[in-house]
This record gives sequence, C-alpha cells and structure tokens, in this order.
Amino acid sequence: MKWLLAVNFWPKRGITMDFQRIVIIDLASLGIGEASDANRYHSVGADTLGHIAGQAGEMLQLPTLGKLGLGNIRTENPVPGLPAVEKPAGFYGKIHVQSLGNQPQGGIREMLDYQDGIRVTSVIDPLVKGSDDYARSVMITNYQSYISNQNLADIVAVNRDSLAFQTLHHEVVSPFNGLIYMSVQDLPRAAADGDPKAYLEILRDADRHIAQVMSEMKRTDLLVITATFANDLTAAVSPTREYLPLIIYYPAIETGRPLGVRHSLADIGATIADMFSLNYDKESIGHSFLSEVSS
Repeated sequence: MKWLLAVNFWPKRGITMDFQRIVIIDLASLGIGEASDANRYHSVGADTLGHIAGQAGEMLQLPTLGKLGLGNIRTENPVPGLPAVEKPAGFYGKIHVQSLGNQPQGGIREMLDYQDGIRVTSVIDPLVKGSDDYARSVMITNYQSYISNQNLADIVAVNRDSLAFQTLHHEVVSPFNGLIYMSVQDLPRAAADGDPKAYLEILRDADRHIAQVMSEMKRTDLLVITATFANDLTAAVSPTREYLPLIIYYPAIETGRPLGVRHSLADIGATIADMFSLNYDKESIGHSFLSEVSS
C-alpha cells in the first residue's frame, strides 16, 4: 500500500537510542487527579490514585512506580505515601484525554490510532505489514472489537491478570521487534466494585511485575506505563475525567526528566509511528515524544 512507508529498525539521525520494540502496560482505570475539563463530566474532585493512597496511608507501597517517577508527576499536590524522588529512573508526565466521549473503550483507540495522510488507522497492523524485518504486534487483553479487527496482530485474549502477566513476561524475553500491549484487567473490576482494598493489592502486584519486566527488557526496548481511562472508586460517575499517568523507561536511562502535560493519548501512537518510521501526517492530533526521551 502506497500510503505506508517501510518500517526500519536503524537509528534515526539525531536520536541516540535505536529502539526496536515498545512495551505498553495499561493500568486501566488509574487516574491521577481531576482533569482541567472535569466539570463537564461530573468529575470535580476525582482522584483515583490520591483517594486509594489516602485510604492506604503508609500501606501504599509502590516502590517500582515510585522509583520511576509516579510521585514526581504531582509535586504540587503530592500523593500520600508516594513522594517525589530526587533521581527518577524514568521520564514522567500526565495525559489529558482528548476524546469527548470519555468512555473506557475509547482510550485504546485514541492511544493507538494515527493519521497517515490518507486516513486514520491503527499502528498495530502497519507496524507488522511495513516491516523490513520480522516484527509482531502482540495484544494481551480481554476481548475488544477494536483489537480483534487488527488482522496481523497476535491477540492473546485473557480475563485475569495472572495469565496476562505470565504472557507478558514470556513475550518480553522473546527475541522479536515490534509492539507488546498488555492491559491490567483486575483494576477496572475492583474500581467498578468499589473495593479499594482489592484495588490497592492489584496495583501492588502490578508494581512487582513491572519491576520484573524492567529486568527482562533488552537494551533496545522502550517501556510505556499509562492508563487508557480513569475510574475513581469514590465518585458518583464512571468513568471519571482525570489526568492519566505517563511513565517511560528504558535500560540506558540514567536520570529521567518531566514530560509535562500531554494533550492526548495519541502521543503514544505518534511515538510508535515515529519509532518505526510509519508515514503519519503532521496534522495528526498526536505528537511523538521519542526525541524527548531518547536524545
């Protein structure tokens, strides 16, 4: 197809790192405080992480996410039990969702779609189809029509985190280029059930698995930790309109830096398109942060 440029895995001019694979962990439902337009979505005062942390007190215990800079995102309104660290191991920022629908299923579409100059499409299939080398797009999640319609994706349908993380670790240590996406399934369930104790335990378990993923990563892997929607357990509405976390890590980082406020989850899709030389339109709503974290 003429609209798609060939993917290559050689270093780009002016970019230090030669990334060959991106791993996305979606902490679905983990908001980090009301967004600037929260009043339009009955979400004033929403703060998923803050309210969970407030109930947990000293029991929060998220050492990996804390080390990566999760606490550094909110220096003006610190999360209880999650202080900013002096030398974060990752890049950190927050994302304002652009979609007006504010629906859980809309987040992944906003994150992985991009404008290629002719149409809006997902990065999932073009990444595989345009590859000059063997590349895969591995999607580890529950059933979603958006993902199931990606013909070239390796889809692992899971409904529990134990199998999802097991699959994630297996794929991370496997030698291939491309994309791995995994969503944490039990967090949204605990949020929907209004169970802060379960939510916290699931978040701690994810923190432990993230540490393992970091130890399994190759030099040319880029890890993205985010969420595709928010759902404050204490709010009267679901989902809630909140900023979402953004944490970036790769093994060569010495000290991370702030990435500021990103205006759309589409920045992640734009970064993937940038990384694999997909032909995305300059007018796309997403803006790649690849040069901000790799040079």
